Amino acid sequence: MDWISEEPLSRTYKDLYFSKKKATQEAEFVFIQGNDLQQRWSNLKKNEVFNIIELGFGAGINFLTTLKTWTEQRQTNNWLNYLSIENQPLTLNDIEKTLKKYDELGPYSAKLLNNYPINCKGLQRIEFSKEKVSLTVFFGEVGSCLNDLDPEQVTFDACFHDGFSPDKNQDMWSSEVFNSIAKLSSYKTTYSTFSSSKVVSEGLKANGFKAEKTQGFGDKRHMTKATFNLKKNLKTKSFKRNIAIIGAGIAGCSLAKKLNDKGYQVTIFEKNKSLDTGPSAYKALVMYPRLSAFDTPYSLFCLHSYLYSTKFYDALNTSYWNKTGVLLLDFNETTHKRFLQILNSRQDLKLFKKVTRDEATEISGIPVPYGGLFFKDAGWLNPNGILKHMLNSPRIKLITGEVTKISKTKVFVEHKDYSFDHICLCSSFESNKLINLKGITKKRGQITYLKKELDIANLKIPICAQGYISPTSEDVLITGSTYSDSDNEDVTLEENLENIERLKLITDQKVKVVDSNFGYRSITQDRLPLLGKSEDIFINISHGSRGTTSAPISAQFICDLIDGSPPVFGKRLIRSLNPERFTKKS
Repeated sequence: MDWISEEPLSRTYKDLYFSKKKATQEAEFVFIQGNDLQQRWSNLKKNEVFNIIELGFGAGINFLTTLKTWTEQRQTNNWLNYLSIENQPLTLNDIEKTLKKYDELGPYSAKLLNNYPINCKGLQRIEFSKEKVSLTVFFGEVGSCLNDLDPEQVTFDACFHDGFSPDKNQDMWSSEVFNSIAKLSSYKTTYSTFSSSKVVSEGLKANGFKAEKTQGFGDKRHMTKATFNLKKNLKTKSFKRNIAIIGAGIAGCSLAKKLNDKGYQVTIFEKNKSLDTGPSAYKALVMYPRLSAFDTPYSLFCLHSYLYSTKFYDALNTSYWNKTGVLLLDFNETTHKRFLQILNSRQDLKLFKKVTRDEATEISGIPVPYGGLFFKDAGWLNPNGILKHMLNSPRIKLITGEVTKISKTKVFVEHKDYSFDHICLCSSFESNKLINLKGITKKRGQITYLKKELDIANLKIPICAQGYISPTSEDVLITGSTYSDSDNEDVTLEENLENIERLKLITDQKVKVVDSNFGYRSITQDRLPLLGKSEDIFINISHGSRGTTSAPISAQFICDLIDGSPPVFGKRLIRSLNPERFTKKS
Protein backbone atom coordinates (compact mmCIF):
# COMPACT_ATOMS: atom_id res chain seq x y z
CA MET A 1 0.00 0.00 0.00
CA ASP A 2 1.05 3.57 -0.73
CA TRP A 3 -0.44 6.69 0.80
CA ILE A 4 -1.45 9.46 -1.64
CA SER A 5 -2.77 12.63 0.03
CA GLU A 6 -3.38 10.53 3.13
CA GLU A 7 -5.55 8.09 1.17
CA PRO A 8 -4.61 4.37 0.79
CA LEU A 9 -3.66 3.34 -2.76
CA SER A 10 -2.90 -0.21 -3.88
CA ARG A 11 0.62 -0.41 -5.24
CA THR A 12 -0.33 -3.55 -7.20
CA TYR A 13 -3.57 -2.36 -8.79
CA LYS A 14 -2.92 1.42 -8.89
CA ASP A 15 -6.34 2.05 -7.44
CA LEU A 16 -7.75 3.66 -4.27
CA TYR A 17 -9.21 1.32 -1.69
CA PHE A 18 -12.39 3.40 -1.39
CA SER A 19 -13.88 6.82 -1.98
CA LYS A 20 -11.85 9.60 -0.40
CA LYS A 21 -12.72 10.06 3.29
CA LYS A 22 -16.13 8.48 2.69
CA ALA A 23 -15.46 4.78 3.19
CA THR A 24 -18.13 4.22 5.84
CA GLN A 25 -20.79 6.11 3.86
CA GLU A 26 -19.88 4.07 0.77
CA ALA A 27 -20.10 0.82 2.75
CA GLU A 28 -23.54 1.79 4.07
CA PHE A 29 -24.82 2.77 0.63
CA VAL A 30 -23.36 0.00 -1.51
CA PHE A 31 -23.49 -2.97 0.85
CA ILE A 32 -25.87 -2.34 3.77
CA GLN A 33 -28.57 -0.64 1.69
CA GLY A 34 -27.59 -2.52 -1.47
CA ASN A 35 -28.50 -5.81 0.22
CA ASP A 36 -31.47 -4.36 2.17
CA LEU A 37 -29.87 -5.70 5.33
CA GLN A 38 -31.66 -3.70 7.99
CA GLN A 39 -35.09 -4.76 6.74
CA ARG A 40 -34.02 -8.39 6.35
CA TRP A 41 -32.45 -8.49 9.80
CA SER A 42 -35.64 -7.15 11.36
CA ASN A 43 -37.50 -10.15 9.87
CA LEU A 44 -35.15 -12.83 11.24
CA LYS A 45 -36.74 -15.52 13.37
CA LYS A 46 -35.50 -16.17 16.90
CA ASN A 47 -32.08 -17.93 16.89
CA GLU A 48 -31.72 -17.60 13.11
CA VAL A 49 -28.21 -16.95 11.80
CA PHE A 50 -27.39 -14.62 8.91
CA ASN A 51 -24.34 -15.30 6.71
CA ILE A 52 -22.46 -12.69 4.67
CA ILE A 53 -19.55 -13.37 2.30
CA GLU A 54 -17.24 -10.57 1.21
CA LEU A 55 -14.63 -10.62 -1.54
CA GLY A 56 -11.90 -8.18 -0.51
CA PHE A 57 -11.43 -7.47 3.21
CA GLY A 58 -9.02 -4.54 2.81
CA ALA A 59 -8.87 -2.49 5.99
CA GLY A 60 -12.08 -4.05 7.34
CA ILE A 61 -14.27 -0.98 6.88
CA ASN A 62 -17.16 -2.87 5.27
CA PHE A 63 -17.08 -5.38 8.11
CA LEU A 64 -16.90 -2.76 10.86
CA THR A 65 -19.71 -0.75 9.28
CA THR A 66 -21.82 -3.91 9.10
CA LEU A 67 -20.96 -4.74 12.72
CA LYS A 68 -21.95 -1.21 13.80
CA THR A 69 -25.27 -1.38 11.93
CA TRP A 70 -26.07 -4.84 13.30
CA THR A 71 -25.28 -3.75 16.87
CA GLU A 72 -27.38 -0.60 16.63
CA GLN A 73 -30.30 -2.71 15.45
CA ARG A 74 -29.97 -4.80 18.65
CA GLN A 75 -30.28 -8.32 17.19
CA THR A 76 -30.25 -9.98 20.61
CA ASN A 77 -31.59 -13.40 19.53
CA ASN A 78 -29.64 -13.84 16.30
CA TRP A 79 -26.05 -14.33 15.20
CA LEU A 80 -24.28 -12.67 12.26
CA ASN A 81 -21.50 -14.58 10.48
CA TYR A 82 -19.23 -12.54 8.22
CA LEU A 83 -16.67 -14.35 6.04
CA SER A 84 -14.20 -12.25 4.05
CA ILE A 85 -11.59 -13.37 1.51
CA GLU A 86 -8.33 -11.42 1.21
CA ASN A 87 -5.41 -12.31 -1.05
CA GLN A 88 -3.08 -9.42 -0.16
CA PRO A 89 -3.54 -8.56 3.52
CA LEU A 90 -2.61 -5.08 4.62
CA THR A 91 -0.16 -4.63 7.44
CA LEU A 92 -1.63 -3.97 10.85
CA ASN A 93 -0.03 -0.51 10.79
CA ASP A 94 -1.77 0.38 7.51
CA ILE A 95 -5.12 -0.88 8.82
CA GLU A 96 -4.70 1.13 12.01
CA LYS A 97 -3.75 4.26 10.06
CA THR A 98 -6.81 3.84 7.83
CA LEU A 99 -9.28 3.23 10.66
CA LYS A 100 -8.08 6.27 12.63
CA LYS A 101 -9.90 8.42 10.10
CA TYR A 102 -13.27 6.97 11.06
CA ASP A 103 -14.18 7.86 14.63
CA GLU A 104 -17.65 6.33 14.23
CA LEU A 105 -16.01 2.88 14.01
CA GLY A 106 -13.79 3.44 17.06
CA PRO A 107 -15.61 1.16 19.56
CA TYR A 108 -15.36 -1.75 17.13
CA SER A 109 -12.00 -1.02 15.50
CA ALA A 110 -10.05 -1.58 18.73
CA LYS A 111 -11.17 -5.19 19.09
CA LEU A 112 -10.44 -5.91 15.42
CA LEU A 113 -6.96 -4.44 15.73
CA ASN A 114 -6.25 -6.30 18.98
CA ASN A 115 -7.29 -9.62 17.46
CA TYR A 116 -6.31 -9.17 13.82
CA PRO A 117 -5.25 -12.55 12.37
CA ILE A 118 -1.65 -13.44 11.62
CA ASN A 119 -1.07 -13.51 7.88
CA CYS A 120 -1.06 -17.18 6.91
CA LYS A 121 -2.98 -19.28 4.43
CA GLY A 122 -6.41 -20.44 5.56
CA LEU A 123 -9.37 -19.34 7.68
CA GLN A 124 -9.07 -17.52 10.98
CA ARG A 125 -11.95 -16.66 13.31
CA ILE A 126 -12.50 -13.62 15.53
CA GLU A 127 -15.51 -13.65 17.86
CA PHE A 128 -17.40 -10.50 18.83
CA SER A 129 -19.43 -12.36 21.46
CA LYS A 130 -21.12 -9.33 23.02
CA GLU A 131 -22.41 -8.23 19.61
CA LYS A 132 -23.20 -11.85 18.53
CA VAL A 133 -21.01 -11.55 15.45
CA SER A 134 -18.23 -13.77 14.15
CA LEU A 135 -15.65 -12.64 11.61
CA THR A 136 -13.83 -15.27 9.56
CA VAL A 137 -10.96 -13.98 7.44
CA PHE A 138 -9.84 -16.33 4.65
CA PHE A 139 -6.34 -15.49 3.43
CA GLY A 140 -5.66 -16.70 -0.10
CA GLU A 141 -6.38 -16.23 -3.80
CA VAL A 142 -10.09 -15.58 -4.30
CA GLY A 143 -10.77 -18.44 -6.71
CA SER A 144 -9.09 -21.12 -4.59
CA CYS A 145 -10.70 -19.79 -1.40
CA LEU A 146 -14.17 -19.89 -2.95
CA ASN A 147 -13.54 -23.41 -4.21
CA ASP A 148 -12.53 -24.46 -0.71
CA LEU A 149 -15.92 -23.42 0.71
CA ASP A 150 -18.42 -26.27 0.63
CA PRO A 151 -22.01 -25.45 -0.49
CA GLU A 152 -23.14 -28.61 1.31
CA GLN A 153 -21.91 -27.11 4.58
CA VAL A 154 -22.91 -23.46 4.18
CA THR A 155 -24.70 -20.98 1.94
CA PHE A 156 -24.65 -17.21 2.23
CA ASP A 157 -27.54 -14.75 2.53
CA ALA A 158 -25.68 -11.76 1.09
CA CYS A 159 -22.52 -11.13 -0.93
CA PHE A 160 -20.33 -7.99 -0.83
CA HIS A 161 -18.13 -7.87 -3.94
CA ASP A 162 -15.46 -5.27 -3.21
CA GLY A 163 -12.32 -5.96 -5.19
CA PHE A 164 -10.45 -3.35 -7.17
CA SER A 165 -12.20 -2.39 -10.41
CA PRO A 166 -12.61 -5.16 -13.04
CA ASP A 167 -10.24 -3.52 -15.54
CA LYS A 168 -7.45 -3.52 -12.92
CA ASN A 169 -8.06 -6.82 -11.11
CA GLN A 170 -9.63 -9.26 -13.57
CA ASP A 171 -9.12 -12.33 -11.35
CA MET A 172 -11.57 -10.92 -8.80
CA TRP A 173 -14.33 -10.67 -11.44
CA SER A 174 -13.79 -13.81 -13.51
CA SER A 175 -16.57 -16.11 -14.69
CA GLU A 176 -15.23 -18.74 -12.27
CA VAL A 177 -15.71 -16.35 -9.35
CA PHE A 178 -19.34 -15.64 -10.30
CA ASN A 179 -19.95 -19.38 -10.72
CA SER A 180 -18.55 -20.02 -7.23
CA ILE A 181 -20.69 -17.25 -5.73
CA ALA A 182 -23.76 -18.89 -7.28
CA LYS A 183 -22.85 -22.29 -5.82
CA LEU A 184 -22.64 -20.71 -2.37
CA SER A 185 -25.97 -18.89 -2.77
CA SER A 186 -29.46 -20.02 -1.85
CA TYR A 187 -32.78 -18.84 -3.26
CA LYS A 188 -33.06 -15.04 -2.74
CA THR A 189 -29.41 -14.52 -1.74
CA THR A 190 -28.56 -10.90 -2.53
CA TYR A 191 -25.44 -9.39 -4.09
CA SER A 192 -24.10 -5.86 -4.42
CA THR A 193 -20.99 -4.12 -5.71
CA PHE A 194 -19.82 -0.59 -6.47
CA SER A 195 -19.07 -1.63 -10.08
CA SER A 196 -21.50 -1.30 -12.98
CA SER A 197 -19.16 -2.99 -15.45
CA LYS A 198 -20.65 -5.19 -18.16
CA VAL A 199 -18.51 -8.11 -16.98
CA VAL A 200 -20.33 -7.96 -13.63
CA SER A 201 -23.89 -8.02 -14.98
CA GLU A 202 -23.02 -10.73 -17.53
CA GLY A 203 -21.26 -12.85 -14.91
CA LEU A 204 -24.25 -12.60 -12.59
CA LYS A 205 -26.90 -13.31 -15.24
CA ALA A 206 -24.97 -16.33 -16.55
CA ASN A 207 -25.10 -17.87 -13.06
CA GLY A 208 -28.73 -17.50 -12.07
CA PHE A 209 -28.82 -13.96 -10.67
CA LYS A 210 -31.31 -11.28 -11.63
CA ALA A 211 -29.07 -8.18 -11.87
CA GLU A 212 -29.86 -4.48 -12.18
CA LYS A 213 -27.94 -1.23 -12.38
CA THR A 214 -28.92 1.31 -9.76
CA GLN A 215 -27.71 4.73 -8.70
CA GLY A 216 -24.08 4.65 -7.55
CA PHE A 217 -22.44 6.23 -4.54
CA GLY A 218 -21.11 9.78 -4.71
CA ASP A 219 -19.63 10.57 -8.12
CA LYS A 220 -20.27 7.06 -9.47
CA ARG A 221 -23.25 7.02 -11.82
CA HIS A 222 -24.19 3.39 -11.27
CA MET A 223 -23.61 0.30 -9.12
CA THR A 224 -24.92 -3.26 -9.43
CA LYS A 225 -27.38 -5.15 -7.26
CA ALA A 226 -28.63 -8.69 -7.81
CA THR A 227 -30.74 -11.51 -6.37
CA PHE A 228 -30.17 -15.23 -6.85
CA ASN A 229 -33.27 -16.47 -8.63
CA LEU A 230 -32.75 -20.23 -8.93
CA LYS A 231 -34.70 -22.40 -6.51
CA LYS A 232 -31.74 -24.54 -5.56
CA ASN A 233 -29.58 -24.75 -2.45
CA LEU A 234 -32.77 -23.96 -0.55
CA LYS A 235 -31.61 -22.93 2.90
CA THR A 236 -32.85 -25.22 5.66
CA LYS A 237 -33.25 -23.28 8.87
CA SER A 238 -32.82 -25.14 12.13
CA PHE A 239 -33.64 -23.53 15.43
CA LYS A 240 -33.14 -26.62 17.58
CA ARG A 241 -31.23 -25.65 20.71
CA ASN A 242 -31.10 -28.70 23.02
CA ILE A 243 -27.74 -30.49 22.67
CA ALA A 244 -26.18 -33.55 24.33
CA ILE A 245 -22.42 -34.00 24.65
CA ILE A 246 -20.94 -37.38 25.60
CA GLY A 247 -17.62 -36.93 27.43
CA ALA A 248 -16.43 -34.15 29.75
CA GLY A 249 -12.78 -34.03 28.77
CA ILE A 250 -11.13 -31.09 27.03
CA ALA A 251 -13.01 -31.78 23.76
CA GLY A 252 -16.44 -32.05 25.39
CA CYS A 253 -16.01 -29.09 27.71
CA SER A 254 -14.67 -26.84 24.93
CA LEU A 255 -17.70 -27.74 22.81
CA ALA A 256 -20.06 -27.10 25.73
CA LYS A 257 -18.48 -23.66 26.16
CA LYS A 258 -18.82 -22.76 22.46
CA LEU A 259 -22.43 -23.96 22.26
CA ASN A 260 -23.30 -22.16 25.49
CA ASP A 261 -21.85 -18.92 24.09
CA LYS A 262 -24.16 -19.34 21.09
CA GLY A 263 -27.21 -19.73 23.37
CA TYR A 264 -27.67 -23.49 23.23
CA GLN A 265 -28.94 -25.58 26.14
CA VAL A 266 -26.27 -28.22 26.80
CA THR A 267 -26.32 -31.46 28.77
CA ILE A 268 -22.90 -33.10 29.12
CA PHE A 269 -22.60 -36.76 30.15
CA GLU A 270 -19.50 -38.06 31.93
CA LYS A 271 -19.00 -41.69 33.03
CA ASN A 272 -16.70 -40.70 35.92
CA LYS A 273 -18.12 -39.14 39.04
CA SER A 274 -15.67 -36.23 38.85
CA LEU A 275 -13.68 -34.43 36.17
CA ASP A 276 -10.33 -35.17 37.84
CA THR A 277 -9.60 -38.55 36.23
CA GLY A 278 -7.10 -39.51 33.53
CA PRO A 279 -5.30 -36.60 31.79
CA SER A 280 -7.91 -34.19 33.17
CA ALA A 281 -6.47 -34.90 36.62
CA TYR A 282 -2.93 -33.88 35.67
CA LYS A 283 -1.63 -30.80 37.44
CA ALA A 284 -0.66 -29.25 34.10
CA LEU A 285 -1.11 -29.80 30.36
CA VAL A 286 1.18 -28.00 27.92
CA MET A 287 -0.35 -26.16 24.92
CA TYR A 288 1.95 -25.56 21.94
CA PRO A 289 1.91 -26.30 18.18
CA ARG A 290 3.53 -29.02 16.09
CA LEU A 291 4.45 -26.87 13.08
CA SER A 292 5.75 -27.92 9.68
CA ALA A 293 7.02 -26.02 6.66
CA PHE A 294 5.02 -28.29 4.35
CA ASP A 295 1.50 -27.63 3.06
CA THR A 296 -0.29 -30.73 4.33
CA PRO A 297 -3.70 -31.07 6.01
CA TYR A 298 -1.94 -32.05 9.24
CA SER A 299 0.34 -29.01 9.26
CA LEU A 300 -2.56 -26.70 8.36
CA PHE A 301 -4.69 -28.17 11.15
CA CYS A 302 -1.86 -27.84 13.69
CA LEU A 303 -1.17 -24.21 12.75
CA HIS A 304 -4.77 -23.05 12.84
CA SER A 305 -5.54 -25.04 15.99
CA TYR A 306 -2.75 -23.19 17.74
CA LEU A 307 -3.77 -19.75 16.44
CA TYR A 308 -7.36 -20.33 17.50
CA SER A 309 -6.55 -21.89 20.89
CA THR A 310 -4.38 -19.04 22.11
CA LYS A 311 -7.26 -16.60 21.57
CA PHE A 312 -9.82 -19.05 22.97
CA TYR A 313 -7.95 -19.51 26.26
CA ASP A 314 -7.18 -15.78 26.49
CA ALA A 315 -10.91 -15.04 26.17
CA LEU A 316 -11.71 -17.34 29.12
CA ASN A 317 -9.96 -14.77 31.33
CA THR A 318 -8.99 -17.31 33.96
CA SER A 319 -5.91 -18.06 36.06
CA TYR A 320 -6.17 -21.70 34.94
CA TRP A 321 -4.56 -20.63 31.63
CA ASN A 322 -0.91 -19.59 31.97
CA LYS A 323 0.36 -17.85 28.84
CA THR A 324 4.02 -18.16 29.73
CA GLY A 325 5.37 -19.12 26.32
CA VAL A 326 6.84 -22.55 25.53
CA LEU A 327 10.43 -23.41 24.56
CA LEU A 328 11.14 -26.19 22.03
CA LEU A 329 14.77 -27.31 22.18
CA ASP A 330 16.86 -27.95 19.06
CA PHE A 331 18.37 -31.16 20.47
CA ASN A 332 19.28 -33.42 17.50
CA GLU A 333 19.86 -33.46 13.74
CA THR A 334 16.25 -34.28 12.88
CA THR A 335 14.90 -31.46 15.03
CA HIS A 336 17.52 -29.06 13.66
CA LYS A 337 16.49 -29.83 10.07
CA ARG A 338 12.79 -29.36 10.87
CA PHE A 339 13.37 -26.10 12.74
CA LEU A 340 15.49 -24.77 9.88
CA GLN A 341 12.67 -25.49 7.41
CA ILE A 342 10.15 -23.76 9.66
CA LEU A 343 12.40 -20.72 10.10
CA ASN A 344 12.94 -20.44 6.34
CA SER A 345 9.20 -20.65 5.68
CA ARG A 346 8.29 -17.87 8.11
CA GLN A 347 10.59 -15.06 9.13
CA ASP A 348 8.28 -12.45 10.68
CA LEU A 349 8.75 -13.60 14.33
CA LYS A 350 5.00 -13.32 15.04
CA LEU A 351 4.53 -17.01 15.80
CA PHE A 352 7.95 -17.91 17.16
CA LYS A 353 11.54 -16.78 17.33
CA LYS A 354 14.85 -18.59 17.27
CA VAL A 355 16.77 -18.37 20.55
CA THR A 356 20.35 -19.26 21.46
CA ARG A 357 21.29 -21.47 24.38
CA ASP A 358 21.95 -18.42 26.56
CA GLU A 359 18.65 -16.80 25.55
CA ALA A 360 16.81 -20.09 26.20
CA THR A 361 18.37 -20.25 29.67
CA GLU A 362 17.29 -16.70 30.46
CA ILE A 363 13.73 -17.23 29.15
CA SER A 364 13.18 -20.53 30.94
CA GLY A 365 14.84 -19.67 34.23
CA ILE A 366 17.02 -22.82 34.31
CA PRO A 367 20.28 -23.80 32.55
CA VAL A 368 19.53 -25.65 29.31
CA PRO A 369 21.99 -27.38 26.94
CA TYR A 370 20.47 -26.17 23.63
CA GLY A 371 18.86 -23.23 21.90
CA GLY A 372 15.61 -23.67 20.02
CA LEU A 373 12.31 -22.02 19.12
CA PHE A 374 10.31 -19.93 21.58
CA PHE A 375 6.53 -19.64 21.11
CA LYS A 376 5.53 -16.58 23.12
CA ASP A 377 1.74 -17.18 22.96
CA ALA A 378 1.87 -20.82 24.07
CA GLY A 379 1.64 -21.94 27.70
CA TRP A 380 0.14 -24.46 30.10
CA LEU A 381 -3.28 -25.22 31.56
CA ASN A 382 -4.57 -26.41 34.89
CA PRO A 383 -6.92 -28.90 33.19
CA ASN A 384 -9.28 -29.68 36.06
CA GLY A 385 -9.73 -25.99 36.82
CA ILE A 386 -10.27 -24.97 33.22
CA LEU A 387 -12.79 -27.75 32.54
CA LYS A 388 -14.90 -26.67 35.51
CA HIS A 389 -14.55 -23.05 34.42
CA MET A 390 -15.90 -23.87 30.93
CA LEU A 391 -18.90 -25.72 32.38
CA ASN A 392 -19.82 -22.91 34.79
CA SER A 393 -23.11 -21.80 33.24
CA PRO A 394 -26.79 -22.27 34.12
CA ARG A 395 -27.37 -23.48 30.55
CA ILE A 396 -24.91 -26.38 30.97
CA LYS A 397 -26.06 -29.44 32.93
CA LEU A 398 -23.61 -32.21 33.95
CA ILE A 399 -24.93 -35.77 34.36
CA THR A 400 -22.57 -38.47 35.69
CA GLY A 401 -23.09 -42.07 34.64
CA GLU A 402 -22.00 -44.31 31.80
CA VAL A 403 -23.77 -43.83 28.47
CA THR A 404 -24.69 -47.29 27.16
CA LYS A 405 -26.30 -46.36 23.85
CA ILE A 406 -26.99 -43.35 21.63
CA SER A 407 -29.26 -42.69 18.66
CA LYS A 408 -29.88 -39.63 16.50
CA THR A 409 -31.87 -37.94 19.29
CA LYS A 410 -31.55 -40.12 22.40
CA VAL A 411 -28.93 -40.83 25.05
CA PHE A 412 -29.33 -43.93 27.23
CA VAL A 413 -27.72 -43.96 30.70
CA GLU A 414 -28.28 -47.07 32.79
CA HIS A 415 -32.08 -47.36 33.04
CA LYS A 416 -32.89 -43.85 31.80
CA ASP A 417 -33.09 -42.25 28.40
CA TYR A 418 -32.90 -38.55 27.50
CA SER A 419 -34.11 -36.81 24.32
CA PHE A 420 -32.19 -34.08 22.46
CA ASP A 421 -32.16 -32.23 19.17
CA HIS A 422 -28.54 -33.21 18.45
CA ILE A 423 -26.00 -35.63 19.96
CA CYS A 424 -22.25 -34.86 20.02
CA LEU A 425 -19.77 -37.64 20.76
CA CYS A 426 -16.65 -36.32 22.54
CA SER A 427 -15.59 -39.42 24.43
CA SER A 428 -12.20 -41.10 24.10
CA PHE A 429 -11.14 -44.61 23.06
CA GLU A 430 -14.44 -46.07 24.34
CA SER A 431 -16.34 -44.29 21.54
CA ASN A 432 -16.59 -47.52 19.51
CA LYS A 433 -18.96 -48.88 22.13
CA LEU A 434 -21.43 -46.24 20.95
CA ILE A 435 -20.73 -45.86 17.22
CA ASN A 436 -18.98 -47.98 14.59
CA LEU A 437 -15.94 -45.92 13.56
CA LYS A 438 -12.63 -47.32 12.34
CA GLY A 439 -9.11 -46.04 12.89
CA ILE A 440 -9.15 -45.41 16.65
CA THR A 441 -6.21 -46.66 18.74
CA LYS A 442 -5.80 -46.52 22.51
CA LYS A 443 -2.45 -45.33 23.94
CA ARG A 444 -1.37 -45.16 27.56
CA GLY A 445 0.60 -42.21 28.90
CA GLN A 446 2.24 -41.81 32.32
CA ILE A 447 3.46 -38.53 33.78
CA THR A 448 5.85 -37.99 36.67
CA TYR A 449 5.82 -35.26 39.34
CA LEU A 450 9.15 -33.92 40.57
CA LYS A 451 10.18 -32.11 43.70
CA LYS A 452 10.73 -28.41 43.08
CA GLU A 453 14.34 -28.03 44.23
CA LEU A 454 17.79 -26.85 43.13
CA ASP A 455 17.97 -25.35 39.59
CA ILE A 456 14.66 -26.69 38.32
CA ALA A 457 12.84 -24.93 41.14
CA ASN A 458 13.32 -21.74 39.08
CA LEU A 459 11.54 -23.09 35.97
CA LYS A 460 9.28 -20.37 34.53
CA ILE A 461 7.92 -21.99 31.37
CA PRO A 462 7.36 -25.44 29.84
CA ILE A 463 10.37 -26.83 27.93
CA CYS A 464 9.95 -29.58 25.32
CA ALA A 465 12.47 -31.97 23.78
CA GLN A 466 11.75 -35.73 23.50
CA GLY A 467 9.73 -35.25 26.66
CA TYR A 468 8.79 -32.07 28.51
CA ILE A 469 8.98 -30.41 31.89
CA SER A 470 6.51 -27.78 33.04
CA PRO A 471 5.47 -25.70 36.03
CA THR A 472 2.16 -26.65 37.62
CA SER A 473 -0.43 -24.94 39.79
CA GLU A 474 1.03 -26.72 42.83
CA ASP A 475 4.48 -26.90 44.39
CA VAL A 476 5.73 -29.64 42.04
CA LEU A 477 6.92 -29.88 38.43
CA ILE A 478 5.51 -32.26 35.85
CA THR A 479 7.46 -34.28 33.28
CA GLY A 480 6.41 -36.85 30.72
CA SER A 481 4.87 -38.42 28.93
CA THR A 482 5.21 -42.08 28.02
CA TYR A 483 3.43 -43.52 25.02
CA SER A 484 2.60 -47.23 25.06
CA ASP A 485 0.06 -49.93 24.21
CA SER A 486 0.02 -51.15 27.80
CA ASP A 487 -3.28 -51.65 29.67
CA ASN A 488 -1.56 -51.50 33.06
CA GLU A 489 -3.93 -49.90 35.56
CA ASP A 490 -1.17 -48.84 37.95
CA VAL A 491 1.69 -46.37 37.68
CA THR A 492 4.98 -48.15 36.98
CA LEU A 493 8.59 -47.56 38.00
CA GLU A 494 9.70 -48.33 34.43
CA GLU A 495 7.68 -45.50 32.95
CA ASN A 496 8.84 -43.04 35.60
CA LEU A 497 12.42 -43.99 34.72
CA GLU A 498 11.60 -43.51 31.03
CA ASN A 499 10.33 -39.98 31.73
CA ILE A 500 13.45 -39.14 33.75
CA GLU A 501 15.74 -40.48 31.02
CA ARG A 502 14.06 -38.22 28.42
CA LEU A 503 14.37 -35.30 30.81
CA LYS A 504 18.18 -35.52 30.53
CA LEU A 505 17.95 -33.75 27.14
CA ILE A 506 16.59 -30.72 29.05
CA THR A 507 18.51 -30.79 32.33
CA ASP A 508 21.29 -32.87 33.86
CA GLN A 509 20.10 -32.15 37.39
CA LYS A 510 19.31 -35.15 39.55
CA VAL A 511 15.58 -35.11 40.29
CA LYS A 512 13.40 -36.54 43.02
CA VAL A 513 10.08 -38.21 42.09
CA VAL A 514 7.23 -37.30 44.43
CA ASP A 515 4.22 -38.76 42.58
CA SER A 516 2.95 -39.93 39.19
CA ASN A 517 -0.27 -40.53 37.28
CA PHE A 518 -1.46 -42.05 34.03
CA GLY A 519 -4.25 -41.80 31.50
CA TYR A 520 -5.29 -43.05 28.08
CA ARG A 521 -5.40 -41.24 24.77
CA SER A 522 -7.43 -41.98 21.67
CA ILE A 523 -5.36 -41.50 18.50
CA THR A 524 -5.60 -42.12 14.75
CA GLN A 525 -2.93 -43.30 12.32
CA ASP A 526 -2.76 -39.91 10.54
CA ARG A 527 -2.69 -38.03 13.90
CA LEU A 528 -5.76 -35.97 12.97
CA PRO A 529 -8.94 -36.21 15.07
CA LEU A 530 -12.21 -37.70 13.82
CA LEU A 531 -14.31 -34.60 13.30
CA GLY A 532 -17.65 -34.09 11.55
CA LYS A 533 -20.88 -36.06 11.29
CA SER A 534 -21.50 -39.82 11.10
CA GLU A 535 -24.80 -41.70 11.40
CA ASP A 536 -26.51 -38.38 12.26
CA ILE A 537 -24.17 -37.97 15.28
CA PHE A 538 -21.64 -35.13 15.54
CA ILE A 539 -18.18 -36.62 16.14
CA ASN A 540 -15.30 -34.87 17.95
CA ILE A 541 -12.85 -37.52 19.16
CA SER A 542 -9.26 -38.87 18.98
CA HIS A 543 -7.28 -35.72 19.73
CA GLY A 544 -4.36 -37.79 21.01
CA SER A 545 -1.82 -35.97 23.16
CA ARG A 546 -2.59 -32.54 21.68
CA GLY A 547 -6.18 -32.03 22.78
CA THR A 548 -5.30 -28.80 24.60
CA THR A 549 -4.36 -27.33 21.21
CA SER A 550 -6.89 -29.01 18.91
CA ALA A 551 -10.03 -29.16 21.07
CA PRO A 552 -11.07 -25.46 20.93
CA ILE A 553 -11.04 -25.11 17.12
CA SER A 554 -12.67 -28.54 16.77
CA ALA A 555 -15.43 -27.36 19.11
CA GLN A 556 -15.87 -24.26 16.94
CA PHE A 557 -16.18 -26.44 13.81
CA ILE A 558 -18.88 -28.67 15.34
CA CYS A 559 -20.72 -25.57 16.57
CA ASP A 560 -20.56 -24.14 13.03
CA LEU A 561 -22.06 -27.34 11.60
CA ILE A 562 -24.90 -27.37 14.11
CA ASP A 563 -26.03 -23.78 13.58
CA GLY A 564 -25.34 -23.46 9.83
CA SER A 565 -22.50 -20.95 10.15
CA PRO A 566 -19.55 -20.84 7.71
CA PRO A 567 -17.20 -23.61 8.94
CA VAL A 568 -13.86 -22.59 10.39
CA PHE A 569 -12.24 -25.15 8.02
CA GLY A 570 -12.24 -25.35 4.24
CA LYS A 571 -13.30 -28.36 2.14
CA ARG A 572 -9.81 -29.82 1.89
CA LEU A 573 -9.31 -29.94 5.63
CA ILE A 574 -12.89 -31.08 6.29
CA ARG A 575 -12.27 -34.12 4.04
CA SER A 576 -9.05 -34.91 5.94
CA LEU A 577 -10.93 -34.77 9.27
CA ASN A 578 -13.94 -36.81 8.09
CA PRO A 579 -14.81 -39.23 10.91
CA GLU A 580 -15.62 -41.96 8.36
CA ARG A 581 -12.33 -41.67 6.44
CA PHE A 582 -10.90 -44.95 7.78
CA THR A 583 -14.25 -46.75 7.52
CA LYS A 584 -14.41 -45.92 3.80
CA LYS A 585 -10.89 -47.30 3.22
CA SER A 586 -11.59 -50.66 4.85
